[in-house]
Amino acid sequence: MTTVEHTATMTIGKIPIGRRILELMQEKGSAFTIRAFAERLGENRETFRNTLAGERPITLSLLERIAEGLGVTEERLRQLDTYKKEEELVSLLEAKTRTKVMLMRAHTLATELVQVALGATERGFALNSLGRIQFLLQEYVEANRIWKQAFQYAAKIYKNFQDDRLVKLVPANFMMTCARIKDYGGSEEMLQLVEEVSSDDFQVLGILAYNRMVMYWDRGDLDTSREFAYKSLDHFRNSGNPKQISHGHINAARTEYLMGNYSVSAELLENAIEYANQFPQILVRVVKDYVKSLMKLGNFEAALNIVDEHREVLKQFPEYWHKVQIMCTVLLDDPMHADAVIQDLQVSQEIRILACKCLFEYYAKSGDALSAMRYYELERKYSRNDFEFADREGF
Repeated sequence: MTTVEHTATMTIGKIPIGRRILELMQEKGSAFTIRAFAERLGENRETFRNTLAGERPITLSLLERIAEGLGVTEERLRQLDTYKKEEELVSLLEAKTRTKVMLMRAHTLATELVQVALGATERGFALNSLGRIQFLLQEYVEANRIWKQAFQYAAKIYKNFQDDRLVKLVPANFMMTCARIKDYGGSEEMLQLVEEVSSDDFQVLGILAYNRMVMYWDRGDLDTSREFAYKSLDHFRNSGNPKQISHGHINAARTEYLMGNYSVSAELLENAIEYANQFPQILVRVVKDYVKSLMKLGNFEAALNIVDEHREVLKQFPEYWHKVQIMCTVLLDDPMHADAVIQDLQVSQEIRILACKCLFEYYAKSGDALSAMRYYELERKYSRNDFEFADREGF
């Protein structure tokens, strides 16, 4: 006898077929209680209940009758009709590099999956994917709205089936949009539920504390933000994950730096190097921030030693290498380093602007008004930000 155990979705929201049926029954309302539906199917109520709970196999013949009773095709019930689209969507989202064309294709696929989705799990995962694509397209307000919807399904799934996958996933995504649009409405409910289901998961707790760190910083509560930065670091330490421990040090150091506590920032970043050494992309960020803190402290010799020690790995990541070169203009009292960044055709416009600002300050302090004005005008050319005075706080 042929039986079915799971939906066909292997990568996005795979669930037992019995639960899938229950979710569709719940959407149908009170006429589709286990008792009422079992009677219409001609099945014993307890036998049907056990079948949906996964305690008995479900036959294909019963599945066909269930699909007919729910008003869907067997393919739709088992998600066989969306399997290929979901696989293509996953491949696009997991690609190392994504073009605009790829993202637009992913958006089309995700929208189609949302439109046909049935049941809390399929709807929740489909919305989460669509939100992710909107985020990658930098449509942050729309991504925020979609992830709010996804969370309603995530909470329902956890309440009914104790499945916490979406509960842990959606709030982390949602908070990224909050940080960009500076609107944290609805975040507290999400964070509280994640804390409830993740009381022994230090990695998740660390991410939650980080989210609160960002939220309080944006609200102007710097002391509370710093408090959560250290809570995040403590959770990451307890997780034993060196990558997350590195991030925890970076985040705590950033709050200290922005509050003017440069020596504390430098100490945190010095400690971070031990954990970040095995992750080059994280290490270069640690080094860049460490050099910046040492520069603020006036400890130029130590900063230059750090640059020399990590020169080779920095050169593997041009963005960080160029930023360190800009700082070398200050550390070595030599404008050629920042000027070389400006002359490099591979350098982004944003980093060119930083180099111009550095050289403007350098020449202004040295009393060379002509050179200072030249780099000021060059910075204005790159930024193309007209009426910048109107955007200044207090205007």
